[in-house]
Amino acid sequence: MKRQLNIFHKVLITLLIATLVPLCALWYLGNSAAEKELTANISENLVATMNTVATGINAWDETNVRALRQAARTADLVSMDGGRQTPVLGAIGVTYEWSYLVFTVATDGRNVARNDGGALTNYGDRSYFKAVMSGDDVARQVAIGKSTGKPSLIVATPIRNDARAVVGVLGMAMNLGDISRTVTDIHIGNTGHAILLDAENKVIAHGDASKVRTALQDFSGHPALKVATITEQPSVYVSEGVKMIGFQRKLPQGWSVLVEQEYGEAFATLAKMQREARILILVTIALVVGMAYLLGKQLTSPINQLTAIAEKLSRGQLTVNIPQTGRGDEIGALARAIERLGISIGMAMDRLRKKSA
Repeated sequence: MKRQLNIFHKVLITLLIATLVPLCALWYLGNSAAEKELTANISENLVATMNTVATGINAWDETNVRALRQAARTADLVSMDGGRQTPVLGAIGVTYEWSYLVFTVATDGRNVARNDGGALTNYGDRSYFKAVMSGDDVARQVAIGKSTGKPSLIVATPIRNDARAVVGVLGMAMNLGDISRTVTDIHIGNTGHAILLDAENKVIAHGDASKVRTALQDFSGHPALKVATITEQPSVYVSEGVKMIGFQRKLPQGWSVLVEQEYGEAFATLAKMQREARILILVTIALVVGMAYLLGKQLTSPINQLTAIAEKLSRGQLTVNIPQTGRGDEIGALARAIERLGISIGMAMDRLRKKSA
């Protein structure tokens, strides 16, 4: 037997359509607009942070390179005499406190002088030395420092004599941990940070202190670097099981900067709005069900009573009380009609009895 909808169900469906359709439509439109605006704000914030970090890194790197170039032109360094070079190297080390070693290397790779008083070491195998000797005006390398055994950044420039011939190499070495504190000490919320990578995607600096390692970190496999659009606009990816939003930019040195933040924190405001909207919809549904129940009961109760009265009348029980006749609505009109019907049935039955007598 096909199940029919009763008044309660019809009232409930009507109220749900009347309230939830416009409410959900408004929520959808408002949520879409808020998501677009919030996404734009987050993107602008990441780009602005990127610009700040990139400007700071470029300025910091230019400061180091300028200092090395100026020092490389002094007569003491051009002399390639370790005794004359050591005081100059010491002054550079004091001025640029993030460097742990300032040193010179002869054209055969031998360490000529250094500011830390440590044992002279051969640096002929280092790529920065080879690059300078091959004609590069500035060379940079991320490597394990021979003096510290820790990840380091080495910046080097040539030492030239008056004839512009290369007579040696001047280098500055910095611990990556110190660079992280100096260069990328910038945060976005609680989870946002910047990461500085060299041309081979090795970490030079990391804004998250907990991620700074005692060994070289290769970020070539980092999910952010596999997102094709990340250098064009902030993009979403998953790193170590956490959804992130990040932006990457190439720097003139061949380095790149990655600024990233956890997606959940970045879009926390939107998530809160969506939770509140869902709660509002659930509360609305509960109120609608309650109203439908009350309205349905108010409608079905008198109708059920009138149905029972009509049933009695159909069986000839004409002495019935119809309390709804005093109502001014449609149910009152129906009650009065049933009352008149009962009177008519009674009169008809009286006539039939008189004819049969």
